[in-house]
Amino acid sequence: MILTNASENNDMLEVLEAFKRHSRLSSVDFKIKEFNNYLLLYLANPTDRFFGILNRILENIPEENPYQQHTTLLKRPKAPSERLLLSEVQLLRTVLSESLTVTQHSFEDDFFSRYTASVLGAEEQIKSHGNHIVYGRRGAGKSSLLAFFMHSLRKEKKPYAWVAMQTYSGREDIQVVTDVLMEIVEQLQKYNMASAELGNVRLKLELLADETDDQIVEKQLNRLRPKIRKALALIAEKYGSLFIFIDDVHLIKEQPVFLNHLYAICRDNRIFLKISGIEQFVKTYDPFLRQGLEKPHDAQEIRLDYNLTLPNKSKNHIKSILDAHAIYCALPDISYLCGKGVLDRLVWVAAGVPRDALYIFSKAISRSVMKDEKKVSISSIHAAASEMVEGKLKDMQQDIFGDSDEVKAILEKIRSFCIDEKRKNAFLVEIKNENTVFVQIQQLIALRLLHVIHEGITPRKAGRRFIALMLDYGFYVGIRAARSVDLFQKEPKALTSHELRKLPIFPLS
Repeated sequence: MILTNASENNDMLEVLEAFKRHSRLSSVDFKIKEFNNYLLLYLANPTDRFFGILNRILENIPEENPYQQHTTLLKRPKAPSERLLLSEVQLLRTVLSESLTVTQHSFEDDFFSRYTASVLGAEEQIKSHGNHIVYGRRGAGKSSLLAFFMHSLRKEKKPYAWVAMQTYSGREDIQVVTDVLMEIVEQLQKYNMASAELGNVRLKLELLADETDDQIVEKQLNRLRPKIRKALALIAEKYGSLFIFIDDVHLIKEQPVFLNHLYAICRDNRIFLKISGIEQFVKTYDPFLRQGLEKPHDAQEIRLDYNLTLPNKSKNHIKSILDAHAIYCALPDISYLCGKGVLDRLVWVAAGVPRDALYIFSKAISRSVMKDEKKVSISSIHAAASEMVEGKLKDMQQDIFGDSDEVKAILEKIRSFCIDEKRKNAFLVEIKNENTVFVQIQQLIALRLLHVIHEGITPRKAGRRFIALMLDYGFYVGIRAARSVDLFQKEPKALTSHELRKLPIFPLS
């Protein structure tokens, strides 16, 4: 490709620099079509988004600049051999990094162009007038689903409040209710600035926040609830409804008490709760105190995390997410960057968890670049998965309240059972919900260190059901390579009973 020296042409440089700045591309291939002095900008996949960026830029370029009317985008004549070094790929790595943590502010106006619908279409359900609890492991798309509805409300200028419970992580005092209610009221004041009720409620909550006696706080909150109900009802009546988003409720301890106060304000008040959390660490109702949200009549459940129980759907979902990000970055699709079998292995290694797939793929790009590979390779996917397991182990400290040593001990026993003893990465364990070890195994599933490949099978004696699990790839591939481990399937496909029954059984004793 013939490149013009941009430093010798300030007019051309003005257009180029503006396009790079607004498209976030670090560099752009270009050339001048000499017979009519046209500036041609080349991208792997010039979409309407990039034509829109270029048009907006050219509208602000002075008319005396000859390229103001003589610049366009074109698809590269052929794919370069070093495609992982393209600026479009560098942008993709940035975009994937931004996508790893979704908040109410993520992507802003670009949200819907980067959002991919959930596997079983939970979007219509979450938008209904009802209370919902969205369950899924870290990275399964809980916050994204809440944000989908939140952005829909924002577009329609409908009222909502969003509380990220990360701020209150580990709290078990009753004042967490006061603090969250104060945050909700502050956010909702913009929808009814003239409301004296909202102002009075906010003032009372601020005064209550200084109280140190939990019993007094509890009594004052109970007395204040009717006033909060009335103040929020004015907004709900004005707009027809009001939605409160509680993201990651599992991060606080006294969940039934917390949810009981929120539900008392919302019930029969045209106010609806949309809550997310990791199911194994969420307790919505305390039957002894009779407090909280009872399922399903107080709140309905939405489950997003199907692990590897729906392998084909998981593959299509993750590919759709990666394709959307690739197209956003002016790439044809994600397969443009992948070697043979990479996407299949990525889905299996990420165990169907979208955020894990994004992280692993981004890291695998870096690995492949370091090894001078033309495309992302399976070995780079393995190396990235091995790196990621350290982060999952750190998550254990945050998600498990109290001592996590027992859970770590069970993990080590399972790792030894799979890698040292049976030399297989998948196994069966009997379903015994009251068994302490089984409960700890459920926690390891929530932490993405074990992955469900089948939710229930009867391999031997009738009446005894077993769950089929896979140890996370990060323990035996990449820098932790254990070549003698027999991998259970190597690509996402439908499982057979014959395959599952042959798996070793991990003892709960």
